[in-house]
Amino acid sequence: MSRPLVLLALVALFVLGLAPVLALTTGLGPEDLMRLFEQRTLSLLGRTIRLGLGTAAIALFFGIPFGFLVARTDTPGAGWLRPLGAVPLFLPTLFVAIAWSPLVELRGGPAATITLGLSTFPLVGLFTARAFERIDARREEAALLAGGLGAVLRMELPLVLPAALTGAGLAFAFAINDFATPDYVSSVGPKFNVYADEVFATWNQLHEPGTAVATALPLILLTLLALLPALSLRRRGSFATLDSGFRTPSPLRLGLWRWPALAFCLVPVSLGALIPLGRLTWEAAGMPAQAMAAEGYSLALASETFGASVREAIERCSPDLLNSIVYSGAAALIAVVIGLVLGHAIERGPQRLRRPLEVLGILPLAFPAVLFGIGAIHLWSRPATMDLYDSPTMAVMLFVGRYLAFPILLLAGAVAAMDRRQEESAALAGVGPTKRLGRIVAPQLGGSLIGSFVLVFVFCMRELDSAILVPAANHTAILRVFNGVHFGRSEYVAALALLLVFTILLPGLLWTLFSKRRLAILP
Repeated sequence: MSRPLVLLALVALFVLGLAPVLALTTGLGPEDLMRLFEQRTLSLLGRTIRLGLGTAAIALFFGIPFGFLVARTDTPGAGWLRPLGAVPLFLPTLFVAIAWSPLVELRGGPAATITLGLSTFPLVGLFTARAFERIDARREEAALLAGGLGAVLRMELPLVLPAALTGAGLAFAFAINDFATPDYVSSVGPKFNVYADEVFATWNQLHEPGTAVATALPLILLTLLALLPALSLRRRGSFATLDSGFRTPSPLRLGLWRWPALAFCLVPVSLGALIPLGRLTWEAAGMPAQAMAAEGYSLALASETFGASVREAIERCSPDLLNSIVYSGAAALIAVVIGLVLGHAIERGPQRLRRPLEVLGILPLAFPAVLFGIGAIHLWSRPATMDLYDSPTMAVMLFVGRYLAFPILLLAGAVAAMDRRQEESAALAGVGPTKRLGRIVAPQLGGSLIGSFVLVFVFCMRELDSAILVPAANHTAILRVFNGVHFGRSEYVAALALLLVFTILLPGLLWTLFSKRRLAILP
């Protein structure tokens, strides 16, 4: 472990991830804290907790069986169901909400909970699938001999439960910090206020950082209560190092239950991805307008309209889409480099530093994205740094700080699963820590490095809540869709949403097509 390199990475974490929100505390006064005891604050707290718990429950309901079926059984198509099951997580939750809103008469809290639950179930599914894969075949074979499939499930569920709860904790944290989805699903009908929405409204009305921080304090506490246990659970679950004698178990045979298992796996994938994408395609093709016309549907007209919508979206929004790609790609690359250094330090550094480094790594995620954007405004919109604040660099800094936690934790888990003897041998041979990191550690983490890059890229491409406040990040494709939906939903808006989804999924698709290794978004 190179101490200067780790120190440099910690400085980057502080400047990009912690300073924006810590700067807000300078304007926090006693009168701001008194807002915490208002009746409105308590009602917001109740609604936000219900939203988070409902989201986590839906994620667990679909995620645990999904992870088991695609990772450990002979469910038909399990090989393609697993990557397909990650797609709902990659779609902006706003897209899922706008696609379902014309199809069902569901608004407010239930709509937000279901939308976020379907969007975050892959967190539980992916963690659970990875945990199931790390159960030794010898344990499973003994359970099968003792009592069949039922005995296997009774033996394995306690082993994968920490991983499942880790995913559920992340789903809870994502849900309670989401602004765009609750805002959209209650734009018509009864208003469904949650903490993230309140922070945004408070800033818009008062522009007082202290008030925004005070409003967000319970939300920050709730998020930490979800994320800190997840850090402990991850070490007991899917991130544990495999024993040297580990043997991969064979797929469990389901017999006649194979087809019901396939149907179950398709339910959350269809509800969270396939149907929303189909609805957006329907709108881009002008089919709602055709449905209202007297002459009915015409496939030729639909194809022509779809092409025209895509061309219009490209003509009007290609600079914003290009900005999204450049900002997200640059942020992902920087985040992966910092994440490799800090992730390696967490696993190979002194034991006493492991927990503090982990906590520092996740702290940016504990703050609502809206508050993170407000912090960036408060920290950088000063005369001395105004040129930086107005530049595209500000958007990249915003995205790196917001999502740096993911490569830190994912690469730490990947390092934990590595045999450290190669590093020890290189150290004895006189190879320095920086060279060991670049020549020994990084090449063995190729799938995890690419997976971390893709994950950060995806989240940056779909980031709306913090970007909506910072001018440098306003010229992105997701902001154009957000504005288009609110100020005149049309075919070109649906086409732009589809273009954005395609761009989000493209890195993962290219890796799947041209690489012989699986994309590792979990170690």
